[in-house]
Amino acid sequence: MSAFSYFRAPQELEAYLGDPTNPEHEFSFQRAVERDEHEQYPEEACAFLENWGVHLYYIPEEYGGKLTSFEELLLLMRVVTRRDLTIAIAHGGTFLGAIAIWIAGSEDQKHQLARIVKARGRISLGLTERQHGGDLLANETLASPVAGGYLLSGEKWLIGNATHSRAITVFARTQQSAGPRGFSLLLVEKDRLDAASFTYLPKEKTLGIRGTDISGIRFHSCFIDHSAVIGSARYGLEITLKGLQITRTLVAGFSLGAADTALRTAMDFALERRVYGHTVFEIPYARMLLIEAFTDVLMSECVAISAVRLLHIAPAQMSVWSAVVKYFVPTTVEGIIHNLSIVLGARYYLRTGLNAGIFQKIVRDNAITSLFDGSTVVNLQAIGLQLRSLVHHRARTEGSQNTPLWTRLEAIFCLEKPLQRFDAKHLELFNHGQDDIMQGLEPTLKALQSLKPEGAVTREVLERIIELAKDVLTQVHAQDELLLELAQTYGQALNQSPRLYELAKDQVTLHAASACLQIWLHNHKLLGEFFASGEWLVFSLHRLLKPLQISKHSIPDSYIEKLAAQLFKLTTENKLFSIHSFPLSGRETRQ
Repeated sequence: MSAFSYFRAPQELEAYLGDPTNPEHEFSFQRAVERDEHEQYPEEACAFLENWGVHLYYIPEEYGGKLTSFEELLLLMRVVTRRDLTIAIAHGGTFLGAIAIWIAGSEDQKHQLARIVKARGRISLGLTERQHGGDLLANETLASPVAGGYLLSGEKWLIGNATHSRAITVFARTQQSAGPRGFSLLLVEKDRLDAASFTYLPKEKTLGIRGTDISGIRFHSCFIDHSAVIGSARYGLEITLKGLQITRTLVAGFSLGAADTALRTAMDFALERRVYGHTVFEIPYARMLLIEAFTDVLMSECVAISAVRLLHIAPAQMSVWSAVVKYFVPTTVEGIIHNLSIVLGARYYLRTGLNAGIFQKIVRDNAITSLFDGSTVVNLQAIGLQLRSLVHHRARTEGSQNTPLWTRLEAIFCLEKPLQRFDAKHLELFNHGQDDIMQGLEPTLKALQSLKPEGAVTREVLERIIELAKDVLTQVHAQDELLLELAQTYGQALNQSPRLYELAKDQVTLHAASACLQIWLHNHKLLGEFFASGEWLVFSLHRLLKPLQISKHSIPDSYIEKLAAQLFKLTTENKLFSIHSFPLSGRETRQ
């Protein structure tokens, strides 16, 4: 892939979907709100996406699709979601249902799945159960071995596209007493089943994404051929957990798309609404909330982009990185939306009016992103349980000469570096102490210290970045020492302690700070003057470190004004709120 070639398809899709403020368009805010009011499944909108070929990006290139880069897929989902999260989830659910086959299925299964998706068939994932939720080891759906296959009995609940899908990937118990090895995944093609052997559960009424098909299915001693087993029998849990490392990372695209429209709607209001003789954008408190929201989008983007690139470079580390992304980005965007609702005042609560009332829909819809593919608690636990191995590995390797580490850091964070083909065989359930982003802080600091002020980068800003990078590294060491102390005090009981979750949150914060530093370091000569000048980075690091009580200095007003100017520029020029923006469909450029 050539430099930034992953931008081509998302820009083409953006142009194809048209201006979301034009009520005549299928992908308009007006249509999104109307469908939501009637809890209408977005069938026509999904067909519209398929006419362009979005479904082909759910199929790896080697099986006749167009999926070559998770970076590209993240941005495609962001483009769709900025119009309607309901459509993005209804359509994108196929990738969730398909991922187990792409990472562990047989060649026959992969080719068959590709045929189904190319024919616009939907794939869903039957994972959770009403009585057990995310406790997968407690699942009761049973696939009993019989001659030639299995008899599948049980109920799967809260399935996206349960009734609209052509096939369902079902997580089922295949051995009663084998613990984690007692489960398998089955690719169940519904048109091959006896119609009397399964029934659908009613559609659930949900707070947001009201038009999606969130329902379930019940199997009644349904015969499934042995060829339906995905990968090796009894490895269903492992395959599922590895697949979630990919899908929960891509959820960040949903959050970023929602954040873009929420911020754009708030900026429309802030630039047009006048109170007390000023626009809302000129009111200091409202202006700061908008600037903070913009900065939080940039931070979230840095965390998300680096993680989807890591999938190609070092997928064995994704058990930690995917959990970091899934915790940080949705919760940060929830905070963005809450603060923007303060700017909008009563208008955030209205189901009509500003941009057809899309903001109130975003408030409800976006809440789902913290829940599916692992809730915030699940992801914090996944991080916390690996903290000790991460700390011990850092202690062994810090300060050593590590050329391969720096080579990987450049590949992960330099956005013009081509991505190698993703290889699912390198996914692991645990990181085994490897975590390039944190282990790379020391060489990153040295690289920053070797930079000289040039171009858009002033000496003052560079010095501030270096000081903040030192603060991040100091805090990492402090967190490591605290963890070791707590491990001595609690022993294995630390795994069940609330302290572990607090440590995991701090790990996420430091990961995000490091991601922002690395993205800037490796791209400050590539992404334009605003990005290069670095004031956004200083402001971001201050926001991240403030809860850890190590932000030592105030931010100069000139830095804040530079952020305000860029926010105003991207709004009036109708460009994506991003470290690497591109033009959006629709509205005339404001003067």
